Amino acid sequence: MFQPVCRLTSVLLTLALCAGCSHFFEARAINRFAENLREQDLDGLKAATTPEFANKALRTAHALEDIKILRLPDGKTSIVEVEEVSPDHKRVTVQVGDKKKDGIKKEVFYELVRNEAGKWVVDDIYLKQKKQGVTAYKSVTEQMDLLLTVREFLDAWDGGDREQVLAVTSAELRAALEQLPPSYLAELTAHLAGPRPANSPFRPQAQLEDKLAVVRLPRKTGETVLTLRRQQEGWVVADVAIDTKEEKELLPSVHKLAIAVNTCTGFLEAYAAEDHAALQKLCDPDFYDGSLSVGQLKQVLLPSPQLLDHRLEAQLRPQRADLLLRNSQEVVQIDLERFDDPEPDAPPQFKVREVTIYELDTRQEKRLSALFTAQEMLHLFAQALAERDLDHLRHCTTHDFSTRVWQRLNAATVQGLPLEMFDDPRPEIVSTNFQGSLTRIEVRQSDKFITYLLREEHGRFYVDDVLWQMPGRPSSVKQTLEVLVPVQNFAAAIALGRDPAEQAAVLDLLRDSCSADFNRMVWNQTDFVPNSGLSADTFLTAPLASVTLSDQQILVKLGDEHYGANVLLRKENGRHVIDEIKLIAGLADSDRMEMKRTLRSLLAHGKAVRPAPLDQEIRLATPRQSRPIQQAVYRETAEAGVGEVWPADDVVDIGPIEIPPGRLPPQSLPSGRP
Repeated sequence: MFQPVCRLTSVLLTLALCAGCSHFFEARAINRFAENLREQDLDGLKAATTPEFANKALRTAHALEDIKILRLPDGKTSIVEVEEVSPDHKRVTVQVGDKKKDGIKKEVFYELVRNEAGKWVVDDIYLKQKKQGVTAYKSVTEQMDLLLTVREFLDAWDGGDREQVLAVTSAELRAALEQLPPSYLAELTAHLAGPRPANSPFRPQAQLEDKLAVVRLPRKTGETVLTLRRQQEGWVVADVAIDTKEEKELLPSVHKLAIAVNTCTGFLEAYAAEDHAALQKLCDPDFYDGSLSVGQLKQVLLPSPQLLDHRLEAQLRPQRADLLLRNSQEVVQIDLERFDDPEPDAPPQFKVREVTIYELDTRQEKRLSALFTAQEMLHLFAQALAERDLDHLRHCTTHDFSTRVWQRLNAATVQGLPLEMFDDPRPEIVSTNFQGSLTRIEVRQSDKFITYLLREEHGRFYVDDVLWQMPGRPSSVKQTLEVLVPVQNFAAAIALGRDPAEQAAVLDLLRDSCSADFNRMVWNQTDFVPNSGLSADTFLTAPLASVTLSDQQILVKLGDEHYGANVLLRKENGRHVIDEIKLIAGLADSDRMEMKRTLRSLLAHGKAVRPAPLDQEIRLATPRQSRPIQQAVYRETAEAGVGEVWPADDVVDIGPIEIPPGRLPPQSLPSGRP
């Protein structure tokens, strides 16, 4: 491995050889080479060497300057050994230096061949180098070829001529560079070529490993790093990097950058042509399947692949590439994800995972995935909500919205939610505002203004919430419904609890909907629903009046002061659960009942009544007589619209609590309920 150094030394090889000595011809060939080198005679050097040496090591006027970088040893020289490889090929070992003066003699190896004129000329020179205990012999031909290739690269990239730039690169790098838009290639080459320190001589530092070399060149901030590969025709540049602490200047790999930029321009070309087969190959699956595959591409105009109206800025990251295309109206950001090939030395692939458009006038941030999917997803959600279609609601909403609301409901309980204003499945879009991963769409629906919030998940946009302005309710539909879910589930469990065969399942549902205190005092003390849960389900179907939020609890009011229920909820383990329910059947205290306290009292005093078989007739133990609501149930009489209160002790309950006339919406008691 050779290390060119900063201090240049003149190369003076003076052979102290006399005519008539045993190695006369070898000495003359070496001496002629040394004399021309001393005189800086390039033509004389070419005449003293083979065409192969001249074509590689002496092919430019810079050769005489660059050969100084190799620090060929100078001083007293003597031939030590001559090995005859063939009649026309000799290997000569020469020692250079004065051991007494320099302390050491250095060995230089000359390869001499006989040319067509019968003269011995230099074919190559090998320098013995030792580093970290390892001895290696480095070819002057290869080292000079490397240095001159670096110069040719810098000259070509300084000039910016496209063909000259491509001519000094490897086939792989050339294939990537020649696809770049001309304007960007010119800008890239200018960036790589400079700026270099003022009045700085050409002093590269190189590491040479068989067929691979890494050359470092100083620049104003950091270094330009060239990776070169030796091929049959000579050294070629395989990659270029800029190593610096300045983030804007940093460039890990020109080859990888070119691949990323070509992916970007290929995407823009396929997008403009609506070539879905090409787009599918160039894009991340989530981005394509969730956005481009369903979008009307002509609705959104992207920059030209030739960058006619935009200036491209590209930045390579460890696992991605960020590309910005700027003009006076917008900035288009194309995010690429990097996929490394498992094969060694294979270049990585890049896939487009998102396109974001920043409008400079409106300051809006529009993601392509949002533009194509947000409005379509809104309409699908609105249709599903109007139909109370839980399957589609779960698929149209974010994971958070789905798990907090829709996955906790079933086809029966979803019907009890206050969603009447969403019965019109055709919202009229008023405005759309894009905020990166969040899209806000304001609509007019059922003569009210509503805002749908859609968030990105896995490359697609899903409904995350709906904002409404409803008196007495939170502005968030998600928050409102999340509070009502345990109320609906509790009511459904009470209704199901009239069936003696369902007691175990019902108690599990009730425990899931209630607080730890409610469960400890009531549901954990029984293996059946006492007195059929005081028919609380009929009270809980009253219309929603208000939801009041506080730090410690939530109060849900259903119905009014004449009929309904007040439900107190607490948050336990991240979920809203019912801690108490007050049933309301009138204004008087005797017409109001707290469920937890009442059921606990029934259980404690042995007055809890099991549900009767559904075919058992109601048996009356006493004459009809009105009593207070405590520990009582309602039942309908044969006379339509008339209801009375009966003591719990006197009735075996098989039906729902009686409904005061005119206080309960007809749809709250579905047909077929016992």
